[in-house]
Amino acid sequence: MSGFVLGIDTSNYTTSAAIVNAAGSVIADERRLLDVKKGERGLRQQQALFLHVNRLPDIIESAYRKLDEKGISRNDIRAVAVSERPRPIEGSYMPCFLAGIEAASAVSSAAGVPLYRFSHQEGHIAAVDPLKDERFLSYHLSGGTCELLDVRRKKGGYSIDIIGATKDISFGQLLDRVGVALGYDFPAGGEIDRLSRAGTNRKIMKPLKLDGLDFNVSGLETQALKNIGIIPEEDIAAELMEKCADLLIRLTDKARKQTGAGGVVFCGGVSQSEYIRNRLRDELDGIYFGEPSSDNAVGTARLGANMIWQGIL
Repeated sequence: MSGFVLGIDTSNYTTSAAIVNAAGSVIADERRLLDVKKGERGLRQQQALFLHVNRLPDIIESAYRKLDEKGISRNDIRAVAVSERPRPIEGSYMPCFLAGIEAASAVSSAAGVPLYRFSHQEGHIAAVDPLKDERFLSYHLSGGTCELLDVRRKKGGYSIDIIGATKDISFGQLLDRVGVALGYDFPAGGEIDRLSRAGTNRKIMKPLKLDGLDFNVSGLETQALKNIGIIPEEDIAAELMEKCADLLIRLTDKARKQTGAGGVVFCGGVSQSEYIRNRLRDELDGIYFGEPSSDNAVGTARLGANMIWQGIL
């Protein structure tokens, strides 16, 4: 097997391109966060789309230069893969993915190679999936998504069912909103994670409750905002992360009993939290936190490679 696949992903906050070989190994991984003005808590879709369109040419060229540096011909690209929608379900749509679709279509047409389309969620899983299980659980924990997934393998990728999810805001939105309120730039999840490791969980906020495999998060945001200026910011951060980790432990135990699945793959930016990783590793076995977990095109490229060379995933 020889050749390479170019993957492109244009999520709401990251422009990315990646190149993998026939074994799924990463040759290039280029990504850049979209700019958000200080004090703001995100971007409108038309803003994100505009930024992606302007950044994609440089991002793709940067990925191709990695081939040049390794002495690999750009003509060895065998396919292009792109994230075309948030989730692999009917009606899933976000305008920001149009930028990636247009760029990927142009590249595949010019190169005369196939174009494969996947969802952003499938790409997240493929970027970190170390399992060979035919069925496993996965968490997609990002700025806009907080879902527990029942995943089965199929030709070319995955069959995914959402079996649990937040009924209001995501963990990512919780951390970003509290972080911005504390004066940090968006996205602020990394700062909350950093603060939490120096803080103390005072156990003054109410735990998150499960409703079956669903849950609500916004009440924790309200509690955190009320405590700004009353307790140290690092203690607010520690309590936020502890409450999120505690819910994930209880939810995982419940989902495993319900589905019979064993392995659990964590993906998405929130799953990069050192606090959450350390706490869950102390309490759960058979869990996997891959790299890279943040928004990226690596998984999308691997899905494309799997279409050509079966058995990579």
